[in-house]
Amino acid sequence: MGKKIKDEINDIKQEIYNKKKEINDIKELIKEDIDRDFEISLWELSEKELDNEMGNRLSFLNEDIDPRPDKQSIVSHRKILGKPIVFIKRLFMKLSNIYTNTILEKQRKFNEQLVAFHLASFIRFRKNEEKLKDIEKQIKEIEQNQDIMLEKIESILDKNKNKQ
Repeated sequence: MGKKIKDEINDIKQEIYNKKKEINDIKELIKEDIDRDFEISLWELSEKELDNEMGNRLSFLNEDIDPRPDKQSIVSHRKILGKPIVFIKRLFMKLSNIYTNTILEKQRKFNEQLVAFHLASFIRFRKNEEKLKDIEKQIKEIEQNQDIMLEKIESILDKNKNKQ
């Protein structure tokens, strides 16, 4: 019965792997990521999937620390009117930056601290996980030593009973 369950689990894992591969093939075809309309339930992810998700989200946060638009993002593909449109957009951006720059700079500093905090939390989590593994290993060794000591005590008690 145990082998049957393992086979079923392996079949499901293979099916999920195939679905993920299909999605990656579609991503390669359209040459961009696919936006999901659904939330990922983090509670249902495996350890490896959770690590990947944490890394992806932390990278995304790190890339978007500064909420201010960069000047290179203002472009136009119109041949004749393109340059005047870009000029007007950049002029408008400079005028609006006088007011919004202070607010957005505070937001940028906050975002930077938040990303650093998440990274520090992730690192601490990893270190605690390693400590926990070491403690579990020590507990196993203590239990093994305890079993050995109990066997020796029982052996000594048996010898004493036989002598009396």
